[in-house]
Amino acid sequence: MTALWRIRATVDDRPGFLSVLTASLALRKVNILSVQVHTTEAGAVDDFLVEAPDGVTAATLADAVRRGRGRDPWIAPADVRGLIDEPTRVLTLATKVLDGGCGLEEALAALLGDCDISWRSSGAGGFTASGMQLEDPAGGTLYVRRPAPEFTPAEYARAQALVELARVASRRTAS
Repeated sequence: MTALWRIRATVDDRPGFLSVLTASLALRKVNILSVQVHTTEAGAVDDFLVEAPDGVTAATLADAVRRGRGRDPWIAPADVRGLIDEPTRVLTLATKVLDGGCGLEEALAALLGDCDISWRSSGAGGFTASGMQLEDPAGGTLYVRRPAPEFTPAEYARAQALVELARVASRRTAS
């Protein structure tokens, strides 16, 4: 039997460093099913969906990440929904927002994972490692908080794009 895990770690954005990390995982018979690379000022944040033999723990995976020159590992159990590739998942969410199958807050929660979303009547856009502020097309600001993993610029850009899509959808509905 095997288990699915999601691993996120920062690696120096230099030739060969990702291969050192993947080799360290391979030594523990961990199979990488997908990887996304998010560029940040601190390095490349690599987000993996992996399949590991039963008995491999989060601590074992964190050790493998560190031995593979990865920093700040975040590890969580995953499920088969993680096997859906990111572009397909995002396009599906966009379709649901456009056809009214889900609201913006629900779509943002699905896009960003385990997060808390609240609304305030005012505020400015932007993001930090643990939160982002997004202009609500209906007015006000949506505050998105997530303790881990840290938000990346790519995630903020995706959230902004989803907000813009919701804005366009609301304009069409109002017409």
